Amino acid sequence: MSEENVALVRAAWEPLAGTNLAAIDWNADFIREILGRTYSPDIELTTLDIPLGLDIRHNYRGLDGLVKYLRVWLEPFTEYYAENLDYIEAGDCVLIPSRQWGIGSESGTRTELELTTLCELRDGRIVRLHQYDTLEEALEAAGLSE
Repeated sequence: MSEENVALVRAAWEPLAGTNLAAIDWNADFIREILGRTYSPDIELTTLDIPLGLDIRHNYRGLDGLVKYLRVWLEPFTEYYAENLDYIEAGDCVLIPSRQWGIGSESGTRTELELTTLCELRDGRIVRLHQYDTLEEALEAAGLSE
């Protein structure tokens, strides 16, 4: 089943590869339709604890919550890109280490971030996303650390 999970997560994330995520209208009906194909209506998201002065909470629930997070996170950027470096199978989870960068709309400064997202799947849908600062933390959370 874990190979199927990797394929499902890849199919959800790879269409956005190389796309300026800050330019997407996350409220558009077709975006919600695309998200609804892969993500559970009750998706849970736990974000990194990054004090950037944004109105970002630590937890979001449901597709509306996921979309709200994406809008708030991407709003201060004119450009924002995410490069997934790998897809690591872990039973009912897939770990995605990524490198992300953006250009601030006011400062014009490039900001970079590396994080790993743990995607938990159930019944062919992503039910939980949890962001970690490092791959090691995500591996430990998935029960794969030594």
